[in-house]
Amino acid sequence: MRRLLLLILVWTVIGKETLRAQELYKPLIVNSQDNFTLNNYLYHYEDKSNQADIISVRKRPFTLLKANGLNAGITPSNHWVYFQIKNNDSHPTTLFIEVDNPRINHLNIYEIRRDSLINQLLTGDALPFESRIFPNKTFIYPFTLQPNEEAGFYIMAEKRHETLTFKVNTWQAKVFEEQDRKAYLLWGALAGITLLVLAFNTVVWLATKDNIYGLFMVIILVNGFNIGAAAGLNFQYFWNNSPLFNSFYPQTFSSWMLIVLQLSFMQKFIGQTSANSRAFYFVRGFQYLISGTFIISVILLYFNVIPRQYFQLMLIFSLIFDFVAIPLAIFSIAERIRLREKIVIFFTIVTIFKTLVLLIYLANVALKFMHFDSLSVVLVDFLFDLIVLSIGVSYFGFSKFRQQNEDLLITLYQHEQVQSQRIIEALEIERNRIAEDLYDDVGAILSTAINYIASALRVAEIKERFPVLIEARRLLNTAIENLRTVSHNLMPKNFAELGLAKSLEETLNKLSNSEIRFNFVKIGTEVSLDVSTEIQIFRIASELINEVIKHAEATEATLQLVYQPEYLNLIVEDNGINESRFEMNNLSSKVGFVNGNIEIDKNKHGSTVIVEIPYEPRK
Repeated sequence: MRRLLLLILVWTVIGKETLRAQELYKPLIVNSQDNFTLNNYLYHYEDKSNQADIISVRKRPFTLLKANGLNAGITPSNHWVYFQIKNNDSHPTTLFIEVDNPRINHLNIYEIRRDSLINQLLTGDALPFESRIFPNKTFIYPFTLQPNEEAGFYIMAEKRHETLTFKVNTWQAKVFEEQDRKAYLLWGALAGITLLVLAFNTVVWLATKDNIYGLFMVIILVNGFNIGAAAGLNFQYFWNNSPLFNSFYPQTFSSWMLIVLQLSFMQKFIGQTSANSRAFYFVRGFQYLISGTFIISVILLYFNVIPRQYFQLMLIFSLIFDFVAIPLAIFSIAERIRLREKIVIFFTIVTIFKTLVLLIYLANVALKFMHFDSLSVVLVDFLFDLIVLSIGVSYFGFSKFRQQNEDLLITLYQHEQVQSQRIIEALEIERNRIAEDLYDDVGAILSTAINYIASALRVAEIKERFPVLIEARRLLNTAIENLRTVSHNLMPKNFAELGLAKSLEETLNKLSNSEIRFNFVKIGTEVSLDVSTEIQIFRIASELINEVIKHAEATEATLQLVYQPEYLNLIVEDNGINESRFEMNNLSSKVGFVNGNIEIDKNKHGSTVIVEIPYEPRK
């Protein structure tokens, strides 16, 4: 009986102490009309022993927090928060408690009413996603309070030897569901925009074969993975039954790989090579360092041989990687910015913006701004990549592709010019050979035949008996004159010494005995051009002269050479009445070869042909 009385006395004392402690906690008064927050209603206790349970922790002293959340930093302890809520409405009220950090390893929520535990939730990202009673990327606990009913809630959070920070939000059910739908709708819209950007870059990548688009897509994918891991969406939708994957720090490792990819993108985008940059090998070495650290970390985690303070080392590595990547990028751009290239100026603006975003993010993490959501900073950076950087990649990628096509066309044109020049040179050599053969060999034979006939005609008897020999000698003389004209047209003798103007003048003088009277006029100071160009101009003039002789039915023609500062005008005028002439295909091809333009004016008074040929004087 004494023992029973003693036990009753002890429980009475403990109960009174508990009630006395709970009287110190100010409850949050809610109703269906109010928006409420847990600022100055949240109490905290750090369990350094990591042994306290819900029974023992209720006897521990809690201290008031000045905000609606906890930022414990890197901690080996379990952390408890406590708050009370009282329904001051005349109707039942359904409320949601939200713990907004989805990356807490173990999270226990205990509901206390009338000094009794009535419900509990044991969840965390170290457990399967189905351990959550409400499917959401964060931790949600729904409950209902009757009129004037009061409930207390204990939340235990464990993220041992890692950074532990979270907020506790209290929502009315309808308000939460509305906000939650909007939030998931925005996440869906962001995913849709991301897929559209990826699809567009995939099409462009396949069309242009430019790896810059493939690298940009990998950056978008890794950045999206990093954000999904930070927001808890990846765990909800991709590996919800594999919580072990969360222990491999997907957010931290993806941020490391993002630095490597962004540095590679920078080198590819601005064209940084070992030949034009002193920072090239430093950037490459830094990328190898991050990649090696990543591989070693994954191996250590896989075999579970990591030290307790490994997360602190990872945090130090992350800070080092971030603060080394920034000056490397700035130095790489500074080397090229003096060239005033548009693509480098654009990437300079991009780098300045992303550097500011990164510094804001790091300052927020280091200074522990509870009122500032670091994920929103990361989202701003991601949206910047999706919109601004994507436009820049497309614009400069297409510009590069267009420039490559233009360079290819120029190269092909130059190759065609070289080939055409070789063909023309071969034709000119062949023309010279034919002219020499005609004039020297055939002309010599005809001259010998004329001499033989002339010798025979000196005999009076032969002259009288064979008068046809006189006609034969006349025809042979005509043949020699025609042969001389043909040979001269193929290649004027001593063309290189005479030049273009003298050669044309000589050609027209030899035609002075024809039925057409030819005049030659030269205006301006003669400019010595490239031999191949002068030969082509001579060919054009010869073809125009032949057109006048054969088809114009003219009695007078004039050929003019007008030398202007940057171009030469070749003008042929005649008083011919035949308008159906000029073989334009052949003539246009010759004019086009010397990059000239041709204009033909035909009327009842005659024809005028003007050929304008640009030139650069031969040095």
